[in-house]
Amino acid sequence: MIRKSVFTVSIIILFLAACGGEEEEAERETLEPSPLPVTAAVAAVDTLFEVVGSTGRISSARTQPLTAQIQGEIVQAPEYVGLEVSDGEVVFRIASGESASRLSSASSAYRNAQALYEFECENYRGELTPEVQNMLRQTTGLADAQTSLASAQSQYGNAAIKAGFNGIVSDVSVREGMVVYPGTVLGEIVDPWSLQANVNLDERELARCAAGQRVYVTIPSLSDTTVLGTVTSVSPVIDPSMRAGEIIIDLPVIPNLRTGATARVEIVIAVYPDKLVIPQEAVLIRDDRDMVFVVLDGHADWCYVTLGPEGRGIVAVEEGEDGVELGEQVITSGHYSLAHEAPVAVVN
Repeated sequence: MIRKSVFTVSIIILFLAACGGEEEEAERETLEPSPLPVTAAVAAVDTLFEVVGSTGRISSARTQPLTAQIQGEIVQAPEYVGLEVSDGEVVFRIASGESASRLSSASSAYRNAQALYEFECENYRGELTPEVQNMLRQTTGLADAQTSLASAQSQYGNAAIKAGFNGIVSDVSVREGMVVYPGTVLGEIVDPWSLQANVNLDERELARCAAGQRVYVTIPSLSDTTVLGTVTSVSPVIDPSMRAGEIIIDLPVIPNLRTGATARVEIVIAVYPDKLVIPQEAVLIRDDRDMVFVVLDGHADWCYVTLGPEGRGIVAVEEGEDGVELGEQVITSGHYSLAHEAPVAVVN
């Protein structure tokens, strides 16, 4: 009976001990924090483009302001902006009775002088040398008549304002029926197929730019479309009020791109091939030093880094025992409040 009681007590003790072990194990599991979701990128060898970045505006390389040269009434004008015109096509026309009357009188006077000159030449007794012909042009009034006719034709021709190249009407300032005067701005045409980006750079950045450099141009209005452009000119002077100078960047033809649109530019000022690079967003500053978190066995491993050149969202890092190594994952988001060896889960 006593053995039976002792056996029963032993069983109870063993059962309680087993239950206690399971509870301790469960407690330890509950104390381990859940992995924090992060995104990460792989450290890789790539070519790094160091750039100077800025924001500018799109403009046309060719524009033509159209202005009135004579006084008169507008009898022809584009109905709307955006109208395509061809080189030499009349865009605006001004009616001027005075110009037409002057041209008619000058033409009549020229014909009379021409007839008189031919008559004198036919009846001239002697050799018609160039000197004699020139004398007869003067005495018959033909020389003066030619000058007056050319002037009247030019004045009358100014009534038709023509396009100087194939382009698009970008502005119409007058309408048919309006009276204009010499110098009145009528409108403007632009060449939409020869676009450029105009950017002002600080004088220190300007000094690092030169014609021919590659440029990455991003257009926000076209869903952040990025194209390659080329620096065509760098201002030789600095604006003393702004301490800056202008850069002009030649662009390829981009459908639906309009003058005046915003352009974000990155001018390539140096190229570094075969660099170990990571995203710039992976770099944090702790204790006044650059550092990153490397994913190691499901945990965030604190790692100080020595940075090199940077550009276009990536930065070069020096490879070493304590630095980032090729192929390692560096955390790019969710890392601002991370602690060393915190459990993480990459959710790219």
